[in-house]
Parts: sequence; structure tokens; C-alpha cells
Amino acid sequence: MDIHTLHIEHVVLLALYTLLTVANSWLYKGMKGIHWFSLYNLFALLGAIAVAMRGQIPDFLSIVVGNLLVVSGYFLLYLSISALFGRKAWQFYLHSFLVLAAVVTMLQYGWLQPNTPNRLIAYSFVLGLQQAHIALFLYGESRGPLRIATTSMAVMLATLSLANFVRIMGVGHWGAPSNYLNAGPFLAWIVIVNSCLQGGAMVAYVWMTAALLRRDLEVQASTDPLTGLLNRRALELAAQAHILNSRRTHAPTSAIVIDLDDFKRVNDSYGHHCGDALLSAISSRLQRAMRPQDLLARIGGDEFAIVLPNTSQEEAGEIATDLRAAIRSTQIVYGVIEASVGASFGIAQLEHPATTWEHLFMRCDKALYGEKRSHLPNYMDMPETGAELNPLAG
Repeated sequence: MDIHTLHIEHVVLLALYTLLTVANSWLYKGMKGIHWFSLYNLFALLGAIAVAMRGQIPDFLSIVVGNLLVVSGYFLLYLSISALFGRKAWQFYLHSFLVLAAVVTMLQYGWLQPNTPNRLIAYSFVLGLQQAHIALFLYGESRGPLRIATTSMAVMLATLSLANFVRIMGVGHWGAPSNYLNAGPFLAWIVIVNSCLQGGAMVAYVWMTAALLRRDLEVQASTDPLTGLLNRRALELAAQAHILNSRRTHAPTSAIVIDLDDFKRVNDSYGHHCGDALLSAISSRLQRAMRPQDLLARIGGDEFAIVLPNTSQEEAGEIATDLRAAIRSTQIVYGVIEASVGASFGIAQLEHPATTWEHLFMRCDKALYGEKRSHLPNYMDMPETGAELNPLAG
């Protein structure tokens, strides 16, 4: 096998990979770090071109610059992955140190004191550590809907790292010619393996970005954009699952529907921005009061619903008492306004053999409006007991 021909083929494949990643970057241009992945492929391509042109361009460009472009490409790959999942400072410094080590060794063994075996060993060692670290990083993020995609890319990079350490052992045992492009079948096979695995890593990355986008869309479809709580549709699906489980286990399931009293006054008097700030504050307060198994959702403008698994109506009533006090004590300062509201509650327990969320919700709704009707005279006679809107002094 002619390693020079293999490098040309490697360049062609990397050119195709780069085009695909640029297209992927354009498709998911709002995703964090995606542009770094396109640059990773571009740097890998430019590095491979420089190596393939050995003898046609100055050795400094072919050997030193070419190898450093590839190492820098993996630093860009790390930046891409870390932008998607977050990074720790020491990880950034580790990759920066590896790039610096590559610069020193490439200058030493590729320009000042040319030595192909030493250069290949140093280059493979740095590259192998970069790939191994990124693989471990990805493996640590392999959970949920991203598990298969991130694990696949981690495997590709781990195998690339292994190939580099195999190259270190092979060069240490058999050596390497002064002109790398005159190398024998062992190094040629390393080129073939690298080409295949880089393609696999590219496909896994595209798969991962698609999985991330799908996860984000699913979150958006199930989340209220203002409060971050579940929306009505997501609550219906989750509640129905709990209700079916309650039917099997005969455990009680209760629900609470909350309607903020006279919330419309906040919006009408001081605008929707003030109302939104109050809704967000109340949502946060309710979230802090929830147990891990409870489901809290915003199901309308100023209406919330809570599903309480393994909870009787009496227990739900105690929870509602605490929530009522929490809402009443929630105040926001918006400009020169202090705002707070009270709330009405509807509480009900699932009655077997009923098995639908709609049935439980209707009973809560009926109880809610029963409470509102009992308060109606107070609202008519004393409107100020609803929303409290106090202008701040000065």
C-alpha cells in the first residue's frame, strides 16, 4: 500500500466530511459549539493536505505546521463538545498544555533536530491523550436520550486514541523512515483506520446534534416558556400515567387546582410585565414547596395544577394550606410597585374506578369555583383584599 496515495484518499474523505459538517453547522446554527466542530474538520483537512504535499512544499509547512493543524483541530473538537455540555477550567488548561507540548516537540523533532521516529511518537502521544480525554468527557455525558449518540462518538475517539498508542509501540519497535511518506504497511494501516474512525466520529457528532435538538424541542413542547413549569399537555400525559399506576396499586392520588385571586388587576393596572414577574415568583415559590414525586404545571394564564401521587385528600388539604400561605407571602417589587395576590384552591381525590385525569381535574375545578363563590361577597364589598398593589415611596 502506497501511504502517499492513502493520504490523498484521506484528504478527499476529510474534504467530504468538512462539507457535511459545514452543512450540519448551517442546519443547526443556533446550537452551541457547532461552529467549532466545522473548524475541527477544516483544520484536520488542512493538516492532511500539508502532510500529503510533503516534498512539494517546504518541510516546515508539511511537517511542523501540518501536524500542529491536526492537534489544534482536536483542541477545537474539545471546545465544540465542551460548549455543548459545559467544561471545567482544568480540562481547558489540560488541552492547552497538550497543544503547547505539541508545538515544542514538533519544532524540536520536525525542524530544529529532524527525527521522524521521535516526532511520530510525540505527535501520537499528544493526539492520543487529546482523543482519550474527549472520549472520557463524552462518556460522562452518556445519559438520557443522548446516550447512544454520545457513547458512539466516545467509542470512535477512544479507538482513535488506541490507534495512536499502537502507532507509538510500532514506531518504537520498527522505527520509521526519515520521509514519512515512504513508510511501510504498518503506518499505512494506521492511516486507513484513522480515516474510517474520523468518519465515524463525524457521523456520531451529527447524530448527537440531532438528538440534542430533538431533546430541546421535546422540552419546549412540554414546558411553559414563562415559568419553566410543565404545560397543560405535559401534565395531562404525566398525570394519566400516575392515575393508571394508582389504579393498579390502589394508592390514593389527589390533585390541587390553584387560581390566583384578582390577578387581572395586576395586569390591567401595571401591565403584563409586572404580572409576568409575579407569576414567575409564585411559580418558583410553589416549586420549592413541592415534594420530589409531585407534578406542578401552569395550565392557564393565572391557573396552576398539582398532581399528588400517593396522597389522600386530607393530606392534599394540608399541603394546600401551606401553599396558600406561601403564595400570600410572595411579593415582588416591580419598578415602584409592590405586588402580591391571594389564591383559591380546588382539591379532589381520584375516585375509583375512575381512571382519567379529566375526571379528577373536573372535580378539582368544581371545588375551586365552589370556594370562589363562597368568597364572592367579600370580593364585591372589599376589592382591595384581592391583589395588593402598593406604590413604593419616593
